[in-house]
Amino acid sequence: MRLLQKTVRRYIVYSVFILAVAIPVFYLVIKQVIREDADEHLQAIKAAVKPRIEKAMSDHTIGRLYFADQDIVLSAYHKTPLFETLTDEDLYDTVSRETVPYRVLSANFIIDGSPYLLQIRNSMLDSEDLIETIVKVQIVLLLLLLSGLLVINRNLSKSIWRPFYSTLDKLRNYKVEQHRSLELTMSSVNEFDDLNRSLEELAGRAHQAYRMQKEFTENAAHEMQTPLSILKSKVELLMQTSSISEEQAELIGEMADASQRMGKLNQSLILLTRIENLQFTETESISLKEVIEKAVVLFQPQWEESQLRVRCDYKEDIFREANRPLLEILVNNLFGNAIRHNIKGGRIGIVLSGNRLVIQNTGRPSELDTGQIFRRFHKESNHVNSIGLGLAVVKQIGNLYGWGVSYAYREGGGFNRNDVDGVRKDGECREGLHTFSVLFS
Repeated sequence: MRLLQKTVRRYIVYSVFILAVAIPVFYLVIKQVIREDADEHLQAIKAAVKPRIEKAMSDHTIGRLYFADQDIVLSAYHKTPLFETLTDEDLYDTVSRETVPYRVLSANFIIDGSPYLLQIRNSMLDSEDLIETIVKVQIVLLLLLLSGLLVINRNLSKSIWRPFYSTLDKLRNYKVEQHRSLELTMSSVNEFDDLNRSLEELAGRAHQAYRMQKEFTENAAHEMQTPLSILKSKVELLMQTSSISEEQAELIGEMADASQRMGKLNQSLILLTRIENLQFTETESISLKEVIEKAVVLFQPQWEESQLRVRCDYKEDIFREANRPLLEILVNNLFGNAIRHNIKGGRIGIVLSGNRLVIQNTGRPSELDTGQIFRRFHKESNHVNSIGLGLAVVKQIGNLYGWGVSYAYREGGGFNRNDVDGVRKDGECREGLHTFSVLFS
């Protein structure tokens, strides 16, 4: 949720709460005030009428007693205890043909030893109409006030926060590898100006650190390649020397293997650094099927030497915008990993479907450490050609393009149980099916 929406939502919730509470309270207060005023009016009428009734009773002229503008009823009453009540009653009006609310004062008193009941009615119809009108006006005014506050707050907030959103857009488009500085516009808000200055300084330091790291990577790659090449050539010359013993030849062979591993390690570390530094900026639309077919041909000597059977299932081709060398490295590392950690006479399955690449291989009958297999220098086997960086490179390339890289294991390998290499004579399976998947976004 945006910050502006979050603040406006709080204003709305608070205002709606105030409206929901204020309108009923206002209605009840107005109604109580009008009711108290009606009660006072009824008491005044009672005080004025009672002496007239007593005089008419003493003069025996009660039949001629007339209340022109008052709704008063005087009747004989059989109960003697004195009382006085004020109640609300709804009475049917024959003139308007509707039920009309009344405020009724009922009181009894004794005249010449006889109890009488006096009822004075006051119509509340005009008062109810007045209350409804007042409440409606209040609702309209409060809604106009709320709408005005929201509009003013929204426009004011947009104008105040415009420099912030401008800074945010420039930060989204800023690339540290590009040779340009982050130029942010100043505003009339001091806090935003301080933020912009801090961001400009931070971007400058980040670009400087990136440039220095890039130079170090390039220099390290160049400087390390030279001694490694010299070491490799010298070892090859030593191997061609005729006057060496068998023990010396064995030592020289180990040196050759070590120099080769060092060269691979150097190339992989440089590759990881270049990926992290976002130095692979050139992209193009690439066919995954074409890259896989190229990898199968490239590694053919290796998988044929291990008597592996490779099956490719291209349900549909996938095209992705990426750097071609990086995508080839990703596929080659996964395919090479499936060959290197397979069993003799095992199988490799490659499936390309939807937006997913799946490479499966038979291997050891135990699951790999899912929390460590994509970490640098983590090795699940002691294979001589494994340097522990292949899957780390795959994961890093996936992170670069937002692709999901995952691993799964199934016991038994999922292959034909008649394969002697996959099943022991007692029927116990000694292989597992290891699956690496790349989910393209």
